[in-house]
Parts: sequence; C-alpha cells; structure tokens
Amino acid sequence: MNDPDHSLYDSHPDLGLLLTGGAALIGAALDGSTTLESEVRPVQVRFVPGRTVVVQYSASVSSRGEAKHAETFVASSGLNVPEQTAVVSHHGINIAVWLAVADPFLPGLRSVSSPKTAGQLLEQLGIEANDVTVRRRAYRPVRRAVTEIRTATDRVFAKTVRPKRVAELQRLHTSLSPHAPIPTSLGWSETSGIAILQALEGQSLREAIATGIEPLPPPTDLTGLLGTIHRADRPARERPGLVQRVRGHADFIATISPEMSDRAHSLAQSIEIAAIPEPRRTIHGDFHASQVIINRGTVTGLVDIDTVGLGEPTDDLATFLAHLHAVASATPQLAAQITSYGAEVTQHFDSVTDPRQLRLRVAAALLGYATGPFRVQEHEWRASTQDRLERAEHWLATASPTSR
Repeated sequence: MNDPDHSLYDSHPDLGLLLTGGAALIGAALDGSTTLESEVRPVQVRFVPGRTVVVQYSASVSSRGEAKHAETFVASSGLNVPEQTAVVSHHGINIAVWLAVADPFLPGLRSVSSPKTAGQLLEQLGIEANDVTVRRRAYRPVRRAVTEIRTATDRVFAKTVRPKRVAELQRLHTSLSPHAPIPTSLGWSETSGIAILQALEGQSLREAIATGIEPLPPPTDLTGLLGTIHRADRPARERPGLVQRVRGHADFIATISPEMSDRAHSLAQSIEIAAIPEPRRTIHGDFHASQVIINRGTVTGLVDIDTVGLGEPTDDLATFLAHLHAVASATPQLAAQITSYGAEVTQHFDSVTDPRQLRLRVAAALLGYATGPFRVQEHEWRASTQDRLERAEHWLATASPTSR
C-alpha cells in the first residue's frame, strides 16, 4: 500500500529529514551538557518546495544542575544562516539547528526570554521591574516572536522581529495610533529588533468565545474597528489580496497531498474567474478573533498590526469569517456558539459589502487555511485539510448568482 507521507518525503528529502529526523539532528547539535529527555515532536513547519524547510520542535531536556524542562528547537534547510549557528550535514543536506531563544535571525529574543534580562530592558524604559515574569506567547522561527512581560504593576509585550523590519513596525504604530485603538509603543531598538508595546485591557475575542463568560460584541463593533484602520494614512506596502494568493495555496496543497490537487485548483480557478477587484485602501491584512480585544462585551482594541498594508477592504471581513470557521472545525466543543455568532456577523457584513464577493473571498481564505493543518503538523492533517476544502467549496457554492 502506498504511504502518502513516504511519497511526499521521497519527492522532498529535506522535508522528510526534518520531519522524521528531528531527534537525531538536535542530538547531534547539542553540547555535552544537555540531554534530550523526551520525544522530539514537530509542532510547526514552513515549507517552500524546492527552496527552504523550517521546522519547530517541542522536547524536554535536562542540563547539568537543572531539572528537566520543556524546550523549543528549530531546524532549517535552504537558509543562509550566520556563521555561529550549529550546522549538521546529512547525505549532502546542510541543516542548521538552534534553540528558539537563540534564533540567529531574531537577535533580540534572548534579552526578553529571562526575567533578569527582560527586567533590565524595562528599567531602561523607566518601568519598575519588580517580580518580573516572562512568557513567550508566539514564535515563528526566523520571522517574529511575542513575549509577555509582567511585573508587580505592569504588563507589556515585547515583539521581536528581524532588526531590518523593526523600524517599519514602529512606523506603523506611529501612523496608526492617532486613528485606531492599538497598543502604544513604549520604545524600540533597531539593533535588537525589539518593540515594547503596552498591553491593552481586556481579552481577545477568541478567548471570550472559548470561555463563554463575556457577552460577544455586536458585529457593528467589528466594522467600526476596521473603519479606524481605513481612515489611516495610505501605507507604503501593498498586500497581495486573498484572491491573488489562491493559486499559490492550491499549488502547495497539490504538493503535500496530490490527491487533493484537482479540488484545490478547481476552487482557485473558480474564485479567480468570479472575483471582482475592489478599490484598495488601508486594511489590517490578518483580521480575526484573536486580534480583536474586548472588555465587557465591547470591542476596545486591535493587535498585531504587522500585516497592515494597502489592500481590498472585503478581505478583512472574509478573513474574519474564515477564521471563525477554521476555529469551529478545530474545536468541535465550541462549534455551536461559533456558528451562531458567525451567522450574526455574516448578516451584518452582507449589509456593508457585496455578499457575493464576500463569499468568494471567504472561500479564498479557507483555501489558505486548508494549508494550516499540515503547517502545525496535526496528527490527521490530511482529513483536516479536506474538511477545510469542503468548507471553502460550500462558501464558493453560496457565492453563485443562482444560490441567492
């Protein structure tokens, strides 16, 4: 019987090596003072066929004089890494390996990864650093990390990006802050690639959905929040739209799961044919429930503005709806309340944009989200990919002129 994983790894040996050989690669790169104490599990993969593979792993380790603890490792092929990075060679493939805290592309990450160094950074900003704790909230190897830093009296987030990108991040915060309820930048460093952002009061809309404690905000709050972005200055960066990216998503799905190639490409082609371009303006670019902050049932803020750029406004609405559906499929216990809220939001979004174009773009966004189960290495990622393709096909069908 043909093993689809085996076929994929035969076609892309660098991908196969990193996804199946993590323990050996990491073990070869460790110094003698650290020992692997558990299975090495891939938890995230960024795969650009024929170019690069970057895999993030979770594992437990022990070091001399320290108790066993969880650690995050990364291995990559196809990247030009700084000279000090450990490199393991296997059958002619060079694999760079590092601890997340020592990401060679994010030099500032180490300084916000311990209470001592994070406290020193806060003190430089005039923030009293008593009882400092740190928690890494997000990490995308090579690209960015978000670290929550708490003191006895304050809570801030350190966003770490490549040093060459931090000036643009700071410029975005400066240009948007007069218009939108975004976090205040307390300071930034071009050398380390760190921006320190004041935490917003409240919790994310996704957290509110999951807990069911707070009332959910009316959909008009969501479009009102987006309106604050639309009024901002015209950004220099132009974002490729959801429709523009569908062919690339279909190609990726065809690479990792050839049996889904026809469905994915048929979806992409149908969306491209039916979509009508919109006048471009400032949009968030990755608008979903985890980016929206609420307090007592009212929208109070917006986070993660790295993606702000010039784009089609309906893309933000479609991304929000597609993300709700992706969360519903991944968390069946929340599906009923998510579906109910999604129907309410869809009704409002239909009143502020072309319903048919909205549905086409939801289908486009779901086609993109269909690559997610592979990227996070779900155990049954092919089944989840197929489920999201089916959801995209449903939204495409509802965009038909005869379906309304």
